[in-house]
Amino acid sequence: MEQVFTTEGSLLTLELRVFSAVIALYVLSCVLHISQAGISVFFRNFLVGRAATNLLLLAVIGHTILILIRGVEQGQPPVQSKYECLSWFAWCNCITYLYIRRRWSDLSMPGIFVTMLSIAALFLAVNKYSPVVTPIAPALQSPWYFWHVLIAFGAYAVFVVGCSVELSYLIIKALGSAKRSWEDFGLPSADVETFHGLSYKLILLGFPLLTFGIISGAAWADQAWGRYWSWDPFEILSMITWTSFGMYLHSMSIPKWRNVWGSTFCLMGFVAMLITFMGSGFLTRLFGLYSMHAY
Repeated sequence: MEQVFTTEGSLLTLELRVFSAVIALYVLSCVLHISQAGISVFFRNFLVGRAATNLLLLAVIGHTILILIRGVEQGQPPVQSKYECLSWFAWCNCITYLYIRRRWSDLSMPGIFVTMLSIAALFLAVNKYSPVVTPIAPALQSPWYFWHVLIAFGAYAVFVVGCSVELSYLIIKALGSAKRSWEDFGLPSADVETFHGLSYKLILLGFPLLTFGIISGAAWADQAWGRYWSWDPFEILSMITWTSFGMYLHSMSIPKWRNVWGSTFCLMGFVAMLITFMGSGFLTRLFGLYSMHAY
């Protein structure tokens, strides 16, 4: 028995060391993304941005291997603890960004926000939550739980990238109008509106995913606690996020609302999403509220 515990401890130590190396690659990629954005303000040079993308790809590969190993070890998707959920969230963000990055290979600014948020999630996972694999809590022993988490995080990842694109568009628009052309930031003028429309397409994709995530969460709650909706703080925040992005999609369907209200609701939804996932626990403790989502 002692030998088993020793072996498991050694594997966990090895996992954490590899995880630290993956985080270091994410940090280095983030630094290079920021450097590329700074360089683009003064002159065109996209080598740093391409290096940042390659490092991010390497980090995602290492991260993928860790997730697969942990999933095989548990025999199920590794999303049963806060540590694993934060890791999954960071991975989903970066893999989604790398997918859309192929379209605009010279534009690195969205990568700043994606990598920064992913690094914050990973640091929170490592420093606040235990990586030890524990038996699944009774409330989580439902097929709906895994569908709920996997699809909800897929929606979050799409929203993160979509809002990062929107924020980058607003920043480049402000800088470009004052100093340089769109081309100097790696975005051909012919692609400007297409790039801006990408955030709309991503959020249009993420919205039904989040909708199903909320529905599956309600089905899981009914199995776990006997009711579909209990006005839990996490549930309320999720509904605020859903409503914000619904208002964004509505505003984008009205031409005169797109430029101002579209961006406003997009960023509002982004903030609500961050509070829902990464800040709900803090708010619950701050105001002394009870949450059934505290695992």
